[in-house]
Amino acid sequence: MRPYALKAGAGSTYRYGIDFTVKAGELRAGPRLAFIEYTTRAGEEPPDHTHATEDEIFYVLKGELAFRCGDETFEVGDGAFIFLPRGLEHGYQIRSHNEVKLLVITSPAEEHPAGGWGGFIADLESQGERRTSS
Repeated sequence: MRPYALKAGAGSTYRYGIDFTVKAGELRAGPRLAFIEYTTRAGEEPPDHTHATEDEIFYVLKGELAFRCGDETFEVGDGAFIFLPRGLEHGYQIRSHNEVKLLVITSPAEEHPAGGWGGFIADLESQGERRTSS
């Protein structure tokens, strides 16, 4: 593992319904987290779902959303931080009329012996259409 830096907009971008830019992925051994950036709009929200292998953190760069996790709902906007623990069903609804820009960090429950942990960012990396890499 070596240190690295990425300029704004850099990373590996995958099309998985929408474009996600992976800054630190899940497939290789290395940091015990993954980091992605993406822009989305109302109507592109994922269905409610559960992650068995990772906790998830969202940071809202731009926009307004309502996050659901378990029995709780959080109305958030620019600069908000949301922690969603693994094992709880969650999702979000975009409230903004314009685009929403999000940072997402995932952290594994435990790392697989082959490296990585096979969470949803690993799905983006292995199943998404690779569009760019830097």
